Amino acid sequence: MEPLNHEVRLIDYIPAYQVHFERLNRWWIEKYFTVEPVDVDVLGNPDKHILAKGGDIIFAAVGENIVGTVALKPIDAVSAEMTKMAVDEAYQGHKIGWKLAKGILDLARKKGLEKVILYSNTRLAPAITMYQKLGFREIPVEEGRYVRSDIKMEIILAEENPHYIIAEELLKTVNAALPLLREMSEMTAAERFSRYKWSPKEIVGHLIDSAINNNVRFIRSQQISLLEIPGYTQEFWVKGQAWQLSSWQEIIELWAVMNRHLALTIRAIPAGALNNLISINEKEPVTLQYVVTDYLHHLKHHLSQVKIIL
Repeated sequence: MEPLNHEVRLIDYIPAYQVHFERLNRWWIEKYFTVEPVDVDVLGNPDKHILAKGGDIIFAAVGENIVGTVALKPIDAVSAEMTKMAVDEAYQGHKIGWKLAKGILDLARKKGLEKVILYSNTRLAPAITMYQKLGFREIPVEEGRYVRSDIKMEIILAEENPHYIIAEELLKTVNAALPLLREMSEMTAAERFSRYKWSPKEIVGHLIDSAINNNVRFIRSQQISLLEIPGYTQEFWVKGQAWQLSSWQEIIELWAVMNRHLALTIRAIPAGALNNLISINEKEPVTLQYVVTDYLHHLKHHLSQVKIIL
C-alpha cells in the first residue's frame, strides 16, 4: 500500500458531487450485491432523499480526488441513520472509512442527536469491525428494511463508554505480549520455579481459565441486575485443564485468541449495563465495570510473573 500524496480532507456535499456519490456507492453494491431500485433512486437523487429531509452528505478528498462518502439520514428528532458509506477501492487501507464515520458522527453530535443506527451485511467484515470499534453494537434487525442487510447496529451518542478503553488496552497488551511469549522455549515454559509455584505454562493456562469464567460473567451480568455466580477454584482448574502437559505454543495461541475475542465482548457491552451488580462466590456485590477493569489488571499481573513486563 503506497502512502497518500495528500492529506485526507472531509468536505460537504455540493450538487456537482452527486456523480461521485453514485459512483462510489454503485461500485461496492455491484461488487458484493445487486443494485436495488431504491438504490438507483437515492443515488441519483440524494438532494431529494437525504438533504431535503434534513440529512447530510460528506465526502473524503485526497488532493483533487473524491475518494469516499457517507450520509446521515434523519429518522426522527433525536435519531438518524448512517448510510451510503463508500470508499474508492484504490484508496482503501488508509482509514478513510474511519475518518468519514468519525466525521458524520461528530456532525450528528453537533446536531444534538442521541442515537445513530446503520444497516449492513456480515459479509463486509472489515466494515463491521470498524463500526464496532467506533462504538456501534448489534441490535435486532427488522424484516424488509433492506434486502441485502442482515445486521443492524446502533450507537448511543450520549453514553460514556469507559469499557472501550479497557477493550483497546486488552488488545494492546495481548499484541505486545504474544511475540515475547513465543520466544520462550518449551523447556523454560514448563519449569516450576519452586515446588509450590506454577510454571509459565500453568500461569498462562490460568489466564485462559480466567478468560473462560469471565466471559460468562460479562455476558450473563448484562441480563441480570444482581447476578449471583459461583467462583472457581484456580488450582483445581489448572490441574484439571492439564496445562502443564500441553504444548506451550498451543497454550499461548489459545490465550491470545480468547482475549482478542473478549476485547470484542467487552466493547459490545451496553454502557447502561456497566453498573449491573455481580456477587461472585457470595462476596459483596461489585459492578460489571469493576469486573471488566479487574480482569485486565489480573491479566497484566500474571504476565509479569512470566517476566512479560508491559
